Amino acid sequence: MSNPIQRLLDALRKNGHEPRKSGAGWCCTCPAHDDSNPSLSIHAGDDGRALVNCHVGCTVDAVCGAVGLRLADLFADDMSRQNGHSPKTGRRCDGDETPRNSGSRGSFVAVAGVTRGNDDDRRTFKTAREAVECLERRSGRRSAMWTYHDADGESVGVVLRWDKPGGGKSILPVSRTPRGWIVGGMPEPRPLYRLPDLLAGGPGVRVCVFEGEKAADAARTLEMVATTSPHGSKSAGKADWSALAGRQVVIFPDHDKPGEKYADDVARLATAAGAKSVRIVRLVELWADLPEGGDMADLVARAGGDLDALGTLAAEVESMAEAAVPPRTKPAPAGDGYRPFPVGVLPEPARSFVTEAATAIGCDAAYLALPLVSALASAVGNTRVMTIKRGWDEPAIVWTAIVGESGTAKSPAMEAALRPIRERQHAAMERHADEVAEFEAAAATYNRDAGHWNREKGDRPPPAKPEAPKPDRCWTDDATTEALAVLLQQNPRGLLMVRDELAGWFNFDRYAGGKGGDAAKWLEMYGGRPMMVDRKGGGTLHVPRASVSITGGIQPATLRRALGREHRDNGLAARLLLAFPPFRPALWTEAEVDPRTDAAVSMAFDRLFLLLLGGDGKPVSLGMDEAAKAEWVRFHDEHAAEQGRLSGDDAAAWAKLKGYAARLALVLHLARWAGGDAAADPGRLDVASVRAGVELTLWFGHEARRVYGMLAESDEDGAARRLTEWIERQGRIASVRDVTRGPSEYRGKPEAAAAALADLVTRGVAAWDHDGPGPKGGRPPERVRLVRREVDDSGDGDETG
Repeated sequence: MSNPIQRLLDALRKNGHEPRKSGAGWCCTCPAHDDSNPSLSIHAGDDGRALVNCHVGCTVDAVCGAVGLRLADLFADDMSRQNGHSPKTGRRCDGDETPRNSGSRGSFVAVAGVTRGNDDDRRTFKTAREAVECLERRSGRRSAMWTYHDADGESVGVVLRWDKPGGGKSILPVSRTPRGWIVGGMPEPRPLYRLPDLLAGGPGVRVCVFEGEKAADAARTLEMVATTSPHGSKSAGKADWSALAGRQVVIFPDHDKPGEKYADDVARLATAAGAKSVRIVRLVELWADLPEGGDMADLVARAGGDLDALGTLAAEVESMAEAAVPPRTKPAPAGDGYRPFPVGVLPEPARSFVTEAATAIGCDAAYLALPLVSALASAVGNTRVMTIKRGWDEPAIVWTAIVGESGTAKSPAMEAALRPIRERQHAAMERHADEVAEFEAAAATYNRDAGHWNREKGDRPPPAKPEAPKPDRCWTDDATTEALAVLLQQNPRGLLMVRDELAGWFNFDRYAGGKGGDAAKWLEMYGGRPMMVDRKGGGTLHVPRASVSITGGIQPATLRRALGREHRDNGLAARLLLAFPPFRPALWTEAEVDPRTDAAVSMAFDRLFLLLLGGDGKPVSLGMDEAAKAEWVRFHDEHAAEQGRLSGDDAAAWAKLKGYAARLALVLHLARWAGGDAAADPGRLDVASVRAGVELTLWFGHEARRVYGMLAESDEDGAARRLTEWIERQGRIASVRDVTRGPSEYRGKPEAAAAALADLVTRGVAAWDHDGPGPKGGRPPERVRLVRREVDDSGDGDETG
């Protein structure tokens, strides 16, 4: 009997669908819908089952039915014939029959459903109402229900609450999946509560964030635009906060420690999403007796439905919101203003991969996200461009550089992020080796036949000479433009250039005989423009569209030397998207990237590489829908106004970031499509992708200004910053003795260490710790404590110890 994979592949071929090998699995057109792109992914599960996923959303049942298979045919024989029976099924709440023990995390599941808890939690429902009714038959009449919608107003999730007789509550979510509704949490990133109302309010309307739907609904009785994130206060980071970009945000925490933690999380996430301002209002200032855990619902209930009381409460809340000052946000270590990379802006499965890999490696998420984005861009390559308006196209070309000292896990992070590209190239080279062997055999046959033909001199035509095969290439580490031109001619969709140490790439004079010619060629390649290379040995190479994305790592001192005046003046520096996160020790962890996450990322790359050039060999143009265009125009005008206030290197970076917003939106949109997001139309960008590109651009803009400031610092400023970072890692307190045993420049030099600490105090970075051990009796202390430098949205600083 054939195994499940072979059974499915044979059935697909029999029905006119030809699967092709794709990474560790297969892909082909889906038989359950009219499919012009290969949207069906097939993988082998650990237990031998066939894992099937239609990225458009067709159910597994529909796929099986379209090729004449049963659901049981996707399981190995020892699973599907237990004591001579088919897989065990259970009929639950008048619904679908699905095999038990069939769950698998991620997109690649033979049968969708949650595999834990009650049997109701393992089945799918046609509608949310059916799922709710099923749960109510099990748990009784609900106390409350809240529905979540996407930006188009379609319901995507329901949260149900049951109040317990003795106090307490029980919460269960119901969520929409491509196969139907399930009992379980919404997929990430999750929409905010009442998202359509929030978006309809326009950017000038203040948005109020509460902890929980009940409090948000209470605020709506006061005519506030109110929202919350789904699935509890600990899940704020799993929500999509991009709708807050450009808006004034006021956070109303519950009156307890978890509420304060939630407010801090939301403030950070809203800021990362590009909120215009973020403020926090504590309701206990309106009601001194607000109970522990109290919220806006308690204040509204206290008004008792009296219209005058509610009006007074609304006016008081409005007054507090107007008077509130922006929260003081805690800086990253060393007070350098580093903002965590907004991982939530990445689509699945890239988001899960970056999160899991950063934990497993013990590095900053940016070290994985930047090379991954460049790799995704290279997979799109010349096949697509984003058309903003006639005459303005932006290609999928992204240059990134991760900055860090030696030992900060740059290389392991890059290797993890680029694994799908490396594996694809490895497979291509293996195929090429086989093709070379076939060519050599064909060449020998040709030489023999050509000899016979020459000797015979008859009327028979000469034998056809075989053409030497050329390997498919998706990446290179050769930075010479002549070598690149040859590769780009052979691979017109484009390449990824990978340099573990980008310092070698910056050394353009080495390639161009000191004339700087290669630097000019690279500036052309950034725009995806035609490239002409006159070869030293004669002849000219012409590449119609030179598409090369770049990623690599570099140490800060090397970057400072590489980005000298020349590369700042010619604009090369402004074309690099940088990330220089603070140092963090890579402590041991048993964490690993889930193999299913790895498989999902590989399949997404495979799908991107299936994109083809247009019929004329040119890129296919992708426009924006109406909402996306409106979002783009808003960003464009705000960005232009901000650029007008800048000068020098910052202004140069801002000029390139405008185009990068479109490039990143294009790459993220196609990554959404490749990852199975059914809402991502491969022919047109939507508002979600434009917002994602804008949010990522805002982050890169902040990081560029921060890194440029560090690169421009004097030797004295650099020494003070490095010492501050070192003290931060020691717990924010250090003595002269500690310093003499720490950084090499102060080792065994107590006078230099004492002078350096005194300099930090003079700069306002640290304060003498008078309570610590050390000289007394009027003599100055020998220990300092770093001062937290906390900056609000207005740019005014504040300091605390």
